[in-house]
Amino acid sequence: MKVSNRLEEVATKKNKEGTMSKRVMAIAFTLALWFAEVQLSRSGEEKDRGNGETCRFRGETFSCSFSLACWLIGGRSEGGCESSFPFSSWLFACCVPPKALRDPPKIQRRRDSVNRLNGHNSLQVVCGRPAMMLQKRIIGGSEAYFGELPWQAHLRIAGYQCGGVLVSKFFVLTAAHCVHRAHLRDILIYLGEHDTQNTGLIPEPYPEEVHRVVQKIVHPNFQFRRSQPDRFDIALVKLARGVVFRENILPICLPKKGSSFKGRMGLVAGWGKTDTSYGKTGTNVLRKAVVPILSDDECLMWHRHKNIRVELHKEMFCAGHSDGHMDACLGDSGGPLIVQENGRWVLAGITSAGFGCAIDHQPGIYHKVEYTAEWVTKIIHPP
Repeated sequence: MKVSNRLEEVATKKNKEGTMSKRVMAIAFTLALWFAEVQLSRSGEEKDRGNGETCRFRGETFSCSFSLACWLIGGRSEGGCESSFPFSSWLFACCVPPKALRDPPKIQRRRDSVNRLNGHNSLQVVCGRPAMMLQKRIIGGSEAYFGELPWQAHLRIAGYQCGGVLVSKFFVLTAAHCVHRAHLRDILIYLGEHDTQNTGLIPEPYPEEVHRVVQKIVHPNFQFRRSQPDRFDIALVKLARGVVFRENILPICLPKKGSSFKGRMGLVAGWGKTDTSYGKTGTNVLRKAVVPILSDDECLMWHRHKNIRVELHKEMFCAGHSDGHMDACLGDSGGPLIVQENGRWVLAGITSAGFGCAIDHQPGIYHKVEYTAEWVTKIIHPP
């Protein structure tokens, strides 16, 4: 009797399991049909809009597909294929195949900037010379091209940001007022950065590097002043590990002793503000602007024109347009002002201060790197 009951229980259990399996298969089949119907309807809708079944990621075109199908081939699902249908954001994805993730687009490089030696991965680095071959000349007030300014550094310090410039494998130069009160643990340095939000709207063939800081060296003569430009506003920060030089990460050249850039055109760049509003929001894409370097007399005259008393010392200089239409602004502090010399870019100044931003006859004030280049060299290249 017990055996008979046991057999009946086993048979009942098997019937239930079989019924459950059939139900699961039926549900899966129904879902598959629904997915297909949604996909067909969605395709027709997008074709009517002219979108088709493609999507863009980092400047390249890929196909929209089921997220699960993309995962099965080892691809990476990105946004850009959403529609008005329910749950489309997780059903459909811009599928970036494994090969596209492994192999960055080929970009023509300057042979004398980053050279492969003897077939190995070691790099022969030439300062102040971008590895990317640019298609257009530099103009003011525009977005920089990827890799155009490979020495540019982005400093994120607790609740604010500053600029910086790579001068060697282990050191970044910035403004002293950016870091003199900051804790080392609060400083993050991004090198090779272009779009800080990684929106994918601009092709970035090579990744950025994020570095911790193990030491900050503020110039011994630095003076923080509230109503006047800071004296000797320059500092070095040492990275926890050496950078890997590549097309989007290269050092700038330091100026030679006695260099004078008065009357020259300089290039400033950064992720700071792009307007004169009082908000602190900057741009997520690196921008550049061309500014003329002024004589001290011209700088003082411009400030007098605005009834501003400014103390301009030997380690400072001014740069800017008389109409103020291009300038370095909030968030660009610590960033470089560079000048082209004999085919290379040379670091002329560090963005320090200014009475206003992009206002007529109110130029930016910069630390003159030529004045402290010897101090910098002794630290980054000790004898």
